[in-house]
Amino acid sequence: MGKREGIIRDSDQMLLEQFTAYFRLYENPLYNFALKTVQSEILARDIIQEVFIKLWSIRERFSQIDNMEDYLYRMVRNKVMDVLRQLANDRKLRTEYFNGHQWEDTNVYDTIVLKEYEVALSEAVSQLPPQRRIIYQLSHVEGKSRKEIASKLNISPSTVKNQLTAAMAYLRSVIKDHVKLF
Repeated sequence: MGKREGIIRDSDQMLLEQFTAYFRLYENPLYNFALKTVQSEILARDIIQEVFIKLWSIRERFSQIDNMEDYLYRMVRNKVMDVLRQLANDRKLRTEYFNGHQWEDTNVYDTIVLKEYEVALSEAVSQLPPQRRIIYQLSHVEGKSRKEIASKLNISPSTVKNQLTAAMAYLRSVIKDHVKLF
């Protein structure tokens, strides 16, 4: 082993001893400081772990830090702020995500119910007697008045009214059995 390698090894050993001393001295006070703010033992442990990992990564600059205690408390405070900011963003994203999905689910559900209604109505209309079905379609699909329907089919307006009343009663009863919401 050369003289230079021996100096490096001694320097590394000295940095390791300094780091270990800082860790033993400040771990618990910093943990309690973080815990008071984040109110979670797991988060406080993670914060302290990340702070000491970062401290180890800058071990070559230990001699440039005037007050290690202040430096470590600032690191913990900054990390706590990062964690709280991240938690707030996560909550906001989660809220937006679930609100969006709730809206989409409701929209899909409404579309399905509407399709069921349309299919049930179409089947019920096809089961009407021929003249009643024609009167219903002229009234509800083409939007013609009772007088226009009566004139077109050469029947009285009261017959159109009676046929429409009977058609609607039948359709309501059939639709009610097929679609629970209507």
